[in-house]
Amino acid sequence: MKIKKIFSIKDIKKLEIEEFKKRGNSFSLMVEAGINSAKKITKLINKQHQVIVICGPGNNAGDGFIIGNYLITKNYKVDLFCLKNKSYKGDALKALNQLKIKTQNISKFKFKKNSILIDCVFGIGLNRPISGLLKSVILRMNKSNKIISIDIPSGVHGDTGKVLGCAVRANTTLVLHSKKIGHTINPGKKYSGKIKIIDIGISKNIKYI
Repeated sequence: MKIKKIFSIKDIKKLEIEEFKKRGNSFSLMVEAGINSAKKITKLINKQHQVIVICGPGNNAGDGFIIGNYLITKNYKVDLFCLKNKSYKGDALKALNQLKIKTQNISKFKFKKNSILIDCVFGIGLNRPISGLLKSVILRMNKSNKIISIDIPSGVHGDTGKVLGCAVRANTTLVLHSKKIGHTINPGKKYSGKIKIIDIGISKNIKYI
């Protein structure tokens, strides 16, 4: 079933909460989001590419950990950069603890020519300007012309499409479940590149707000 509705941040969060109640947990939804995103990534790239997954704080990082794990099992070459373990909690920490890849500190990320970057730095929950280390990381990422963002390019506000300090310029954005308002308004629309909707397993029986 193709979802045509465009969601606000508030509405997608309400929808997710209903799905969590139905499932009895939230982690299984993260797993589906990560695995289904990874399956789409395998259709967009080939195994000759070096894949670099860049994870910031929060649940967007959890998606990245699951994506990295899946790609490793399919024999892709994967490097994964993230924050220190103590930066994570809840589902993101659970995904990190299941990781089969040795992580590297995000401060050490350097752009490598011909690599594919998977952007899991920030999701739709970002509501403040990016500064400091993570701004530096995003500016380094933007040297690439092969970036796949998960759900929304990091730094784009999910409701307004505005750039919060800086933002990833994605070639492709794998949008989880449905487009958000920020994907449809510039500059967010421009920063998102090609949009591909990823089914993450939200029940078709849950009523949309």
